[in-house]
Amino acid sequence: MINKKNWFDVDKVGLKKIQSEKDKFFIIQELVSNAFDENINSCEIELTKDKSNGSSRTYILSVKDNSPDGFKNLSHAYTMFADSYKKGNVKQRGRFNLGEKFALAMFKKAKIISTKGSVLFSEDGRKTCRNKTKTGTEFLGHIVLTNEECNSMLDKSKNIIVPKGIIFKVNNLHINRSNDVIKTFKIFLPTIISDTEGNLTQTVRETVVEIYPKSGSKGMIYELGIPVVESEVDYDINVMQKIPLNKDRDNVTPAYNKKLCAEVLNHCHNNLNEEQVKQGWVTTALEQANNKAVADVISKKHGEDALIWDISDKEANKKAYADGRETIKGGSYSSEVFERIREVREETGLFKPAGQIPQYAKPVFGGGAKEVKRTEKINEVVDYAKDMFFKLFNESLKVSVHNGHGASATFGGNGLNFFYNTLGKKWFDLENNKEQILSLLIHEFAHHIESDHLSTKFYDACCDIGAKWFVINEKENK
Repeated sequence: MINKKNWFDVDKVGLKKIQSEKDKFFIIQELVSNAFDENINSCEIELTKDKSNGSSRTYILSVKDNSPDGFKNLSHAYTMFADSYKKGNVKQRGRFNLGEKFALAMFKKAKIISTKGSVLFSEDGRKTCRNKTKTGTEFLGHIVLTNEECNSMLDKSKNIIVPKGIIFKVNNLHINRSNDVIKTFKIFLPTIISDTEGNLTQTVRETVVEIYPKSGSKGMIYELGIPVVESEVDYDINVMQKIPLNKDRDNVTPAYNKKLCAEVLNHCHNNLNEEQVKQGWVTTALEQANNKAVADVISKKHGEDALIWDISDKEANKKAYADGRETIKGGSYSSEVFERIREVREETGLFKPAGQIPQYAKPVFGGGAKEVKRTEKINEVVDYAKDMFFKLFNESLKVSVHNGHGASATFGGNGLNFFYNTLGKKWFDLENNKEQILSLLIHEFAHHIESDHLSTKFYDACCDIGAKWFVINEKENK
């Protein structure tokens, strides 16, 4: 006889093989999720060795709750992809009527006892019975585990974040992490709902997010108290609505992860120390973080006086570095992060390019500067400069003295330019100010060899010019 209703059969052994590569904690995840989705105030887990079995690797897992209604539809205990009443409620974890079947496949034998009856699963198949509970549901299964797998399942069960109003015990140990919460805030995040025809679809809803200290070596993303995805974030993040997970309930999309990282950073950046802000998740989160978070993180990583590497003024970068200020180079962050930094700069004035800082920037000369009327003292300095340059380089020098601002002097293709309004009248006194005049000339003439003030070549040029001029004067004075 052909069964026209059921298209598929499921091979329990094959399903078990597929699931065997997963961390066995997923079994408890699924069973506890079912319990937490019901109207309960008590949930207990027991995982102990099966002393009645000769195998030392056989354990008995019990998960029971006190839901007044128990299993709403007992057939859902063994029907995959049945239309779950939970899938339309973003505050409940269930959606596929699938997870507990994946868990069930891992057991040698099991039974589910609830208010509507019971179902026994054994090597002979499935059997429904009239035995029932007055309240609540109990899952009881025999499973083969290593000692390490058993201990891992128990340890991870103790990291579950229990909803308010529920007493949760693991091997009779009361678990309650609620007092450890660091931060609670509301944000809009993608979630899953069902449409008018019952099909699952994504939407965005406001939800509460709770931040806890991480319970392991890495942080975890939690869905309504159940750890589901390992995370690089340095916290445990409890999202209080359905998370858009894959069917194995062990991963989120990169876009969701980036959004969540950014929101955690927005609300927790003040809690991060200088080492934590160097972590990769923080750098990723900066792309979507708000300006306060970006300003705080960049300041902690690079200093409040940090500057952006200025490709148009390399010397300004070196001056800033010599002054103990860090310059952030282009390859340090993505273009999205640099856009956030730019927004912070416009809002706060922080993190300017080095060339925009007056004490580091190369002089910017305004137009309209005019030659000043030269006095006898000015001409003495001009003649001294021309004579010195010729003796040093055997070349003539063009010299101007104008009323511009922005530097003491400049040297370039058009010769040596003195800025009279910057230097002042008293500076042009060769008899009484020769040391300062000579110092400036050596500096400017070094630019005839090297333009970069902070290069070794410029330093060597200053030394060579000073030494050569000393020798020239010694010979002339003999």
